Amino acid sequence: MNVGKSIKVALAKREMNQQDLAEKMDVSKPYVSQLAGREHAGMGTVVLLAAAFGMSVSEFIKLGED
Repeated sequence: MNVGKSIKVALAKREMNQQDLAEKMDVSKPYVSQLAGREHAGMGTVVLLAAAFGMSVSEFIKLGED
């Protein structure tokens, strides 16, 4: 799973930016930026990311695999 790729694809599909995502997750934009540069993240973080995008964990993970 490439969490950074999943984030970038999901942001594009939802027409969001990193600041929008940070607000939905109630975290800082620098933290989201760090996540977008990673290949891996803990399952708790992946769950939060998927929820912020309004998708299931499996849908979110698949975005990083295509």
